[in-house]
Parts: sequence; structure tokens; C-alpha cells
Amino acid sequence: MTLYGYQRGLIDAMCDPTLPLVTVLKAARVGYTRLATLAIGYHLHQDPTLCAVAQPVEDDAEEFGATEIAPMLRETPVLARMLRPVRKGEKQDSATFYQMSNGALVRVVGAASDDAFRRYSARFMFADEIDGDGWTPGAKTQGDKLKLFWTRGETFYNRKMVRGSTPLLEATSRVWKLWLVSDQRRYFVPCPQCSEHAGELAGWQYLDWGGKKTSHGLKWDLHEDGTLKSVWYQGTCGCIIDEGRKAWMDARGEWRATATPKTPGHAGFHLWTGMSLNANAAWPVIVQEWLEALEDPANLVQPFNNLRLGRPHRQTFGQEIKPDAFLERREAYGAEVPDWVRTLTLGGDVQSGANARIEGGVWGWGAGLECALIGQFVLPGDPAQPEVWRNLDRLLLRGFKRSDGSEMRISAAAIDSGGHHTSETYAFCTERRRRKVWAIKGKSEARGARTKVWPRLPSTKLGSSWYMIGGNAARDFAYGSLALVEPGPRYVHFPAVPAKGSRPIDAEYFEQLTREKLVVHQRLGYTEWDKPKAAHEAGVCFVYAYVAMCGLQASSGKYVALGRMPEREEADGAATEPEPAAIAPEDGGAAPGSHEPGPEIAAAAPVPALPAPPPLPPPPPAPAYARPQHSGFINQGRPGGWMSRRD
Repeated sequence: MTLYGYQRGLIDAMCDPTLPLVTVLKAARVGYTRLATLAIGYHLHQDPTLCAVAQPVEDDAEEFGATEIAPMLRETPVLARMLRPVRKGEKQDSATFYQMSNGALVRVVGAASDDAFRRYSARFMFADEIDGDGWTPGAKTQGDKLKLFWTRGETFYNRKMVRGSTPLLEATSRVWKLWLVSDQRRYFVPCPQCSEHAGELAGWQYLDWGGKKTSHGLKWDLHEDGTLKSVWYQGTCGCIIDEGRKAWMDARGEWRATATPKTPGHAGFHLWTGMSLNANAAWPVIVQEWLEALEDPANLVQPFNNLRLGRPHRQTFGQEIKPDAFLERREAYGAEVPDWVRTLTLGGDVQSGANARIEGGVWGWGAGLECALIGQFVLPGDPAQPEVWRNLDRLLLRGFKRSDGSEMRISAAAIDSGGHHTSETYAFCTERRRRKVWAIKGKSEARGARTKVWPRLPSTKLGSSWYMIGGNAARDFAYGSLALVEPGPRYVHFPAVPAKGSRPIDAEYFEQLTREKLVVHQRLGYTEWDKPKAAHEAGVCFVYAYVAMCGLQASSGKYVALGRMPEREEADGAATEPEPAAIAPEDGGAAPGSHEPGPEIAAAAPVPALPAPPPLPPPPPAPAYARPQHSGFINQGRPGGWMSRRD
């Protein structure tokens, strides 16, 4: 093995008996899994003990045992000689259980079942991908899975646990919360220019993604056609650092704690892809992935935050904005439909009781799924009577005027059939399926599950058809769009004067629009939407109008292209660049002399910035290489790459 500089300090912490807890907040392409495997090998050979590895589910456990543990035991000579010979009549070791001749053993379990944390003891425990669903406690489980795993080492005074994961959402991320209470170690490296000029290791800093609002971090320049031209790192010392010096910095760096842990001996490490010397983790590759994420922010920004930056993704939703703020956002369209709108959809909600009615929200959609409310129409009357349905049909056939005098009609409608007057809704929608009038019903999504908004096929029974939709995912998108504050992809417009026949777009409307709340179950690790008893039809119709748009995208590629188009055609036929949105998750910003400013996105809230460490004095000159204390079985080599003999 040849390890990078930052990997040496991490594996030393995994093998250090004075650190009972190690938390690794990590991105992809940083070598974490291989380091954990080596740490297990160390505890089997140099410090013989009982080891346990917990993966999210049993399938992950079997794969880890077969593809990581077994090859290491088989191909490392000192470990291969220690494999326990199987005697006649004894059970052979499986992919999830290996016993050594010196008494050490390793077992691999899946955390999804509480049975995985019973009937065995372990001193060295490795919990992998703890933000995965398998680590979420179920309704009938004993509680927090990490606590259950930790109890497996109660008989050992020197028990140790290493837990790491790629984070997901900030509100529910386990590894993020654990890292915040650790000593928050960062890998500080010297600036090659400051060190060379000063003759000593000066300008120490940790490499960070930075951002448009920071003076340091990755910066880039673009060609006139928008393609990537060059990438460099702007140091906190003001120096411009070329990636060719990254190996030099990595070899001379060191991990430093930047916080006081709440539990003594709790070491936390943050690894992001920009630290790696892997060719697939080069700075231009990372910046190019960011630029690609901006083209589809709804689907690609969170993976970039999680897998490249190693940070949790923060979602913001409409209820975080005060309803009164929307009153100031109302604007004059110049007609019933803005000129940039390319299609209309309707979301319908059926209500019974004393105030029986059907409400329909008509929404217009443009490039990047930028949307505009056309009107919220209240059709009073008992839905058990045909007259109220005839009024809904007239609304669906109605034309809405543009500024040039032309009219647009509703392209698709999604009407809720899961609450009141289900049979009448089925009958109305079934007769109008060719006009893309669809009956919908929300799936049963227990424990905050997110499923695809629009199903592949409808459900049918006795001649009626309806579509089972993913309500949580639809609400995430619709209400998340309300948080955007500048026009662009997914931005939501509201009319000062709605279309004729609409109810007023006033404070009460916006109260209804933002009444559904996102509830975070911190202990159980998931989020779900709380549907209040108070009227919230405005929000429901908005969500269903988006569902209808998803139905259109499933039926025709032109609507898929509409959702992804970065430009918006204006009335004069010229294509213009949309105004940048105001929410930018830690983008790289503009470089001096660049052809355009750093991009901003409109589809997601910013990822939380890692807490800034206190300033540290520069250390005395250090040798280029210091041999680790707890990794003696590893063939230490120069930085610049690491691989197994098989590779």
C-alpha cells in the first residue's frame, strides 16, 4: 500500500487505543473504505481482538465481507498464515465471519435488524454509512442502532468505535451531528509559495471548496462558449496554488483539532474529494461536475454536496418564508398568462361538508420549471351533483389570454381522488383521459419515504383508472421552490391581478399556500409533511399542478426538455439568459479575469458551511514524512497514489 498524507493520520486514529471514538464525515473518492479494512487487519494481527463491522443492511454486509475482508485476509501474507484451518466436522467461515488462529475474529452484520446487535461481544467496532436507511430505528426496534452497537463492547474497558458516512440531509444526518460534537479535525497543509519564499513551512491552511463569498477556495475561468478554461486554488494567504503542488502539500500536511469535543477522546475527520490525489478527483473534474450540476440543480446539486464536498444538504421549504413576504412579490403579468409560459396545468382538490366545493389551481410552466400562478378557482357546490363537475369541465376547456391576444388552454390536470367523492372523481377523469385529466391518489409513504412522483403505470379497477403519486417528493419540489427569491429555474411568480374568476391572491391565499409544515423526526432520522386541519387547499393545488406537470413529462419528451432548458424565450423570439437565483450552495465564484460570474442555483438551499476553526499558529518545520505509530503492517511509501498488489 502507498497512502496519501491525509490517509496516514486517519488510519493512525483508527488504530490509536487512546481514541475510543472516531467519526469520519466523508465524500467519495477519498479511500475511506480501504483504510477501514486495513484498520480491521491491524486489529486482527498486531492487536488481536474481537472485531465487528456493521453495514446498513445484510446484503451490504455480505458484499463487504466478500469483496473487502476476504481478499485482504487471503492476499496479506501475515494474515493468510493466521486463517484458522477448518477441521473435519467444523463449520467453515462465511463471507460475514472470519476467525484467526490467534483468537481474533471479525464478523460483518447488517444494522437493519436488531438481531444483528445481540449474542456477541466486540472491542473494535466499525459502523459504516450510518446515514443509510438501515440505521434508522423502526417502529418496533429497541432504539438508536449506534447505541445498540456500542453496547457490544461493554465488557471491554478499552472498546473503540469508528463510524463514518457520506452525509445526506442536514436535518437528519447522523454523521453530521456526531462530527459537530467531535474535535473537528482538518488536514492543514503548507502553502508551497509561502514556504519556498520564506524558507520555512508558512501559510498553513486546510483545502476547502470555498465559495463565491469567500476569498479562498477553488476558482475557475470559462471560455466564451461557457466551457471550462482553467482551475486553480486561491489560498487563504492570497497565493494562487496550482494543482501540480497538491502532492507536495499533501505529503507535508497534518491533522489538527479545531474544536473541543464534548466527549473526551472523540476524534472527528472531514474528508472531501478535493483533498484526494486520485486522477478522478482532480480539481478540474470537480469543477466540471459542479457546472453540470447547475444544469439540473433539482437532481444533481445534493449529490454534489454529499459525494464531492462531504457535507450534508440543507433543504429549505416554503413554510420557512413568512406568508406576508409573498404579498410584496405579486407582479403584473401584462395579461392572464406571462409570455414566457409554455404550458398550463391544473391541480384539483375535492372538498365536502358544510363548505362543499372543488378548488382548482391553474399554473403556468416555463423553462427550468419556472412557474406562475394564473388563478385559484373555487367552484362551490356539492361534488355529488353533476353541476359542479360541469363547471370544472368548463374551466378545463377555458382559454387564458396572453399579451398578444392568443389563448392557452390547460394541457393536463391532476385531481385528488383519495379523500372525498372518489367515485365521482374517477368517473369524471376516466371520461377525459384522452385530454390528460388524471385522477390521482397519494401513496402510503410510511416514515417519510420518498418515492417517484409519477408512476410508470396507472392503477385500474372496474374500468376506472388512477395514478398513485409520491406525495412527499412532490411537496419537496413544490414547497422547496417557494424558498427561491429571484427569477430563474423553479422560481414561483404570483399575479397582482389573477385571471378572471379567480379568488383574490391575498394574505389568506398565502397562509394556505404555506400551511403544510415539514416535520423533522430527529431521533428516528426522517422528515415528513404534516397536513394541518386548517384550510390549505392553495398549497395542495400547487402540489397537484406540479404532479400534472410530471405526468406531462412522462408522456412526452418535449416537456422533459422544458424542465431542463436553461434559457427562456422572450416574446420577441430572442433567447436571453435568466437572472441568477439568490441561493448558491458554496459555489466556486468568479475568478479574476473570468468571462462570467460564478454560477448560482435556484433549486436547492445552500449546504451548511463547516464551522470555521479558530486561527492556529504555524507549526515548526516538520520532516516530509513521519512514520505512523499504529500502522506497522502497512507498506508506507511516498504520496501520489495507493493501490493493492492485485490492482
